[in-house]
Amino acid sequence: MTISVRQSFNILLIQIPDGDYYLAVLREKFIQSEFIHTNISSENLCYPVLELFNNTFRQYEYLRRVKYYPLLCRQYSKVMCFYDEYNMCVCDSDRFSNCFEFNNTLKYDCSGKNLCYNDGRCFLNNETCPTTFICVCNDCFYGSQCQFSTKDFIFSLDPILGYHIKPNISLNQQPFIIIFSILITTIMLILQLIMGSLSVATFKLKKSREVGCGYYLLASSITSMCMIIVLLIKFWQLILSQMSIITNRSMLSINCKSIEIILKSCLASTEWLNACVSIERIFTVINGISFNKKESRIMAKRVIFVVIVVTIITHIHDPLRRRLIDDLDGDQQRVWCLSQYSSTLTKYNTFITIFHFLIPFAINMTSAFIIIILTARSRTKIETKQQFMKNFRLKIKQNKHIIIAPSVLLLLGLPRLTISFTSGCMRSPRQSWLYLIGYFASFIPSALTLIIFILPSETYKKEFDKIRQAWFRRFCSRS
Repeated sequence: MTISVRQSFNILLIQIPDGDYYLAVLREKFIQSEFIHTNISSENLCYPVLELFNNTFRQYEYLRRVKYYPLLCRQYSKVMCFYDEYNMCVCDSDRFSNCFEFNNTLKYDCSGKNLCYNDGRCFLNNETCPTTFICVCNDCFYGSQCQFSTKDFIFSLDPILGYHIKPNISLNQQPFIIIFSILITTIMLILQLIMGSLSVATFKLKKSREVGCGYYLLASSITSMCMIIVLLIKFWQLILSQMSIITNRSMLSINCKSIEIILKSCLASTEWLNACVSIERIFTVINGISFNKKESRIMAKRVIFVVIVVTIITHIHDPLRRRLIDDLDGDQQRVWCLSQYSSTLTKYNTFITIFHFLIPFAINMTSAFIIIILTARSRTKIETKQQFMKNFRLKIKQNKHIIIAPSVLLLLGLPRLTISFTSGCMRSPRQSWLYLIGYFASFIPSALTLIIFILPSETYKKEFDKIRQAWFRRFCSRS
């Protein structure tokens, strides 16, 4: 850590927030433009004077106790400094104590005019004639005046990556976390465009849409592709705006209000559509050959419409409360796209976010167990134990595509669920990696329709092979 100090000084004390004092620098003469390198360790600790006295001296009145301060430096050869309620005493090279008036109950509020929000500590560069100030923020808050919070916005790129992006620096000189994020988003886009296109083409075939599942998965594939494209737009807008490359206020404002609701709605819709697949497959196992395919297709079209409309409506509060906010971070001008909610709206937003994730998650988890149980109980009454195990394994093999999908979705949802309930906010930029991985992980289930739903299913895989072969022949004929 580098500290630039304009005022002349002979003693530099450092206090751990709401904690101990350490003697960092002690020198007799001030040298202009001197670079001082120092290490802070337990040897630099300044002790409360009562810890150095025995019980007898502690009972003395203050003035009588002060008379014995010169003896403490000689009695404790490793003590560098100590303090009481009024003074700070420093032990010199001759082991004498030099005491001066010291206020250890000082409030860091810029002389009673705290310019920092959310209980941030405010420091002036000069108590007599201040020209600037700096805020030290509590956990979960950030910004030049601690005016922004990471609470309830765990899965948002702005607080996760914003302060890692360095303005007026080329892209290849950005921190590793930014380069890593660029690599991940690029890979996600390429994979999603390939797998998403194959999935959409597969479910557009009539054979793949004999039942409602095909319609759910077609809609899910389309929303997943839209979601990844919007994610890429949001990601690059964040980087380019923080690097001061994109400065058009109107463009930033429109994207600020529109991108987040599209991204959230696509993510929630995809999770609900995947949950609808799990629900329909339960009814498929229950009804067997009596399952009504025509009614399933009609119901699927209606449910898809309802799911998309409801997810948009439940997120409509976001663009209404979202706006651009300027933040002067030292000599760096930053523009943030943030939503500012009232306490009631914050609770609602938290509820909706968890609801759109937790309920589909619970449906996928429950459906996996229900399908396995129903499969196991299908013929238990007429089979011996040996026959039961044989047929049970056969049933599992026959219905593996029904069991694999909710099971995989369950496993992929666990990291996001864990982060959501174990951390109320991102407490410092050091936690960015954890939340960044959790953020990108939330998009993985939506991008794996091909692997989770198509490849394990014999019906869907046959249609997929037709598409793959047709695309391959078309590619070969052009080349």
